[in-house]
Amino acid sequence: MILIIILIGMAFEHFVGVDDKLRRFAWFNDYVRWLENRLARHTVWNGAGGIIITLSGPLLLVVLIVWILTGLFFPLALLFSLAVLIYSLGPGYLNPQLDELIDAMEQGDRERIKDLMPAFSDNDGAFQNDQELLENILIDANERLFGVLFWFIALGPFGAMLYRLACIIRQQQSNIHGHYAESAQDLCNILNWLPARLFTLGNAVTGNMVDAMEAWREAEKQSLSVNDDVICAGGLGALSYRQQEDAADDEFVLQDKIYWLHALQGLLNRTLLAWLTVLGIMTLSGWMT
Repeated sequence: MILIIILIGMAFEHFVGVDDKLRRFAWFNDYVRWLENRLARHTVWNGAGGIIITLSGPLLLVVLIVWILTGLFFPLALLFSLAVLIYSLGPGYLNPQLDELIDAMEQGDRERIKDLMPAFSDNDGAFQNDQELLENILIDANERLFGVLFWFIALGPFGAMLYRLACIIRQQQSNIHGHYAESAQDLCNILNWLPARLFTLGNAVTGNMVDAMEAWREAEKQSLSVNDDVICAGGLGALSYRQQEDAADDEFVLQDKIYWLHALQGLLNRTLLAWLTVLGIMTLSGWMT
């Protein structure tokens, strides 16, 4: 059933699409602020305990809804799981956003390019070079898609929602110092450790394996904090990316950027197909239901 739900979700995203406004998590931001206003003065809030308290409410609600729907009519539980999966693929689905950016570049619409760039960055969308843009897209691909899929496969709708909410908390706390913010980062590092490496492995298999594996080995350390380094190094290696020297011809620079964006989009699509193929084999083999 997991494979069927994921296939339906991916097909729905590809052929129908979901308005990004439907993936808003403003309710969760308000919920976190409400909890913080009431619990910040307590010791338990400032650390892992605060993260557990923050996540427990929404996640227990997801479990309760699945349990109730399973008892009432099992297909309703499957539909709810599908809805949670699609909702968690965000804050915006990456592939159509890449299509828009590439289209704007091909048309030479610089104003549109400027408006679209922030979707791939936590800042104003200003990138120092093409490599930084590609690295941000790789990290986004893991957080928006592959990480969500991994935890949905592992824990169902509970896992998908856990991963998405953990990423939101980490982003909220990115410029804040304190044990709560550090715990949020630690949780994301833990949740990202395995999917980041499976994502990188998929990129290696569907791209340049030699360069990808070599770059991965160089980036890998005995630490939970190098997930993004592994993703970026392995992804760029799989692309056989080589940064161009500074060129005076703006048209040449733009065409080079378009080329690498096309290449990266193709790599991500092939990696997704590889993941789904492996999941299908596991399902047919009876390893998963």
